[in-house]
Amino acid sequence: MKVGVALSGGVDSAVALYLLKQKGYDVTAYHIKTIPDSVYLTKEIKHKVCCSPSDTFDAMKVAKKFDVEMKIVHVEEVFKETIVKYFLDEYRKGRTPNPCFFCNDWIKFGFLLDEILEDGNDYVASGHYAIVKNGRLYKAKSKEKDQSYFLASIKRGKLGHLLFPNGEYEKEEIREIAKKLDIHVHSKEDSQDLCFIPDNDIYNFLSENGVNFNPGLIIDTKGNILGTHKGLPNYTIGQRKIGIATGKRLYVLKKDFENNLLIVGEKDEVFNKKFTVSKLNFLQDVSNSLLGYVKVRKKFKEVKCKAYFLDGRLFVETEEPVFAITPGQIAVIYDDDGAVVVSGIIEEEGWNGFKGFD
Repeated sequence: MKVGVALSGGVDSAVALYLLKQKGYDVTAYHIKTIPDSVYLTKEIKHKVCCSPSDTFDAMKVAKKFDVEMKIVHVEEVFKETIVKYFLDEYRKGRTPNPCFFCNDWIKFGFLLDEILEDGNDYVASGHYAIVKNGRLYKAKSKEKDQSYFLASIKRGKLGHLLFPNGEYEKEEIREIAKKLDIHVHSKEDSQDLCFIPDNDIYNFLSENGVNFNPGLIIDTKGNILGTHKGLPNYTIGQRKIGIATGKRLYVLKKDFENNLLIVGEKDEVFNKKFTVSKLNFLQDVSNSLLGYVKVRKKFKEVKCKAYFLDGRLFVETEEPVFAITPGQIAVIYDDDGAVVVSGIIEEEGWNGFKGFD
């Protein structure tokens, strides 16, 4: 069987390639370029990012070590027209985007997956930590490295073409395999920041691309003026460092773009138990209501919930209050077995009059 491996130049995809070769697959490596290499010559790389020129060099070295062909796939234009455009549009709407979630859907397991399958491969693989089994997407063995939250954007019909060999391993096991095999990236740092902002200066990137930072008022929930903000794109729900001194800890509760107001409150006001989710991606069949466990941020714990499906949206109610439910971020609901049921974009806190099904 032929498999195309998305080879990033990091340790995870290198070991995934090795594991698949060990299982007898006919492997070809594919390395994507999301932004022009010239960007890395004009921007200081402050943290490890993916898809850099050094990553391409590392990927080529890994492919050579295991004697597999490597093909470079240029996705710069489609990446700009999808991921970068989405990122900027979300900030203009006053929301907090999650580009890595959609990169998996539109680029890695969208554009690239199509290229790999059209190239005659039976499967597409990567170094992600997750498990695909019986047509479902499950959390990885490693609780720390599990990436099913970001992979929940993948369309259900594609799961049968995917292989995630690292899903059965802990991260340290993967590094140990790489070290024993003398793979040169065995200790390479994991990617942390957005590949299209290698200097991690989001403020400057947004400014260069026409996102306005208009100063305005900071108010509390009673309408009292507490100070001025530096432009709403600078803030996100739940943020504590606001730049004003009031004698008590205040957090961002809401960004009112229509009136250019930053609304703040105390910590208990940032918690909520109800929110709506749209642009849904179902990985399992559901009825009008479902029980499960919802995660609203990658590093947040999952919370038991009940969700109602109506008119293309989910109305989610959690068993315990959740901190900083943020419009634009991603909600993923899992079943009792750790399989993804559905994912989508958080629209807003509250239910706007919806009372549930009796």
